[in-house]
Amino acid sequence: MSVAARAGELPTIGGAAPTLIVSVTRDDLASGRGMAHVDGIDAPVPLSVARQVACAGGVQRVMCDERGRVMSISIADRVFSATQRRAILLRDGACIIPGCEVPGAWCEIHHVTEHARGGATTTDNGVLLCWHHHRTLEGSGWAIRMTLGVPEVRGPSWWDATGTWRRVTRSPIRLRRQHRLARQ
Repeated sequence: MSVAARAGELPTIGGAAPTLIVSVTRDDLASGRGMAHVDGIDAPVPLSVARQVACAGGVQRVMCDERGRVMSISIADRVFSATQRRAILLRDGACIIPGCEVPGAWCEIHHVTEHARGGATTTDNGVLLCWHHHRTLEGSGWAIRMTLGVPEVRGPSWWDATGTWRRVTRSPIRLRRQHRLARQ
């Protein structure tokens, strides 16, 4: 989404790429419940939509009082840099959900610990997920964790009744090591 907006072939707003504006109350955001409003859409949307928008792009927090006066503006740099993306792409190779073959170049980077919950924008907290798995992760039964900077997943019970955590990186270094061990 943000790559397309910066491509130079779309209109700009004051020289900047178009930006999707989502508003939500502080209480709803803190509780994880409630509704959000997306600029240009009359009906409120579930808070999960606001979280997805925030997950895929930069966040600028504008705090307004009940009259609408802007009280503070802050910008959280929570978008992975091109350098971080290349490193995560090298480590993960593709969408980390087993059986998904979406190439890494087509994937988004997911904060394993949500940025809104204090998760850092670092390679130790980012994994590749295809659009589908990124959007459906919360209710899918898949769980992701990082162990010493390497992603591990635990599948839903229909996929693995034992609930075993599995390393899923497709790092060339790890694959070479596995190949070497298999030949021995």
